[in-house]
Amino acid sequence: MSSFELIPAIGISNSGLAAERKRMDVIANNLANANSTGSKNEVYRKKLAVFEAQMKDQVAVQSNSSADLLDGVKLAKVISSDKEPVSQYMPYHPKADKEGMVYSPNISVMEEMVDMIAATRAYEANLSVIKESRKMADSTINIVKG
Repeated sequence: MSSFELIPAIGISNSGLAAERKRMDVIANNLANANSTGSKNEVYRKKLAVFEAQMKDQVAVQSNSSADLLDGVKLAKVISSDKEPVSQYMPYHPKADKEGMVYSPNISVMEEMVDMIAATRAYEANLSVIKESRKMADSTINIVKG
């Protein structure tokens, strides 16, 4: 029996850690490509992380409470933004099209940094839940030992 089975909060928070880490990877990729250029159809598109709740198998859980079915969160998919790229007239740029336009991703570095801070805070919150759950489990064991 794992600690995840004994203390469900640890398993749920662990899934949150993994999901937020992947979200930070997506944001870092957006930041790395914020200044890239290309043709209108080939330019990098901002990526967005989409989370999904994980549920336990209803047959395996002998409970009437829907809260007992919760099993954390996961990254369901990464989608591309539908924002149009930003165009600039730069006829001498190597990636300019025949009209002299160069396209770059419609990515706001400030928005990405705010998203990164939010993901970092969520990661830290999940880590705190794991630490506190472990402390409570240790205290419970010490009480039982007497």
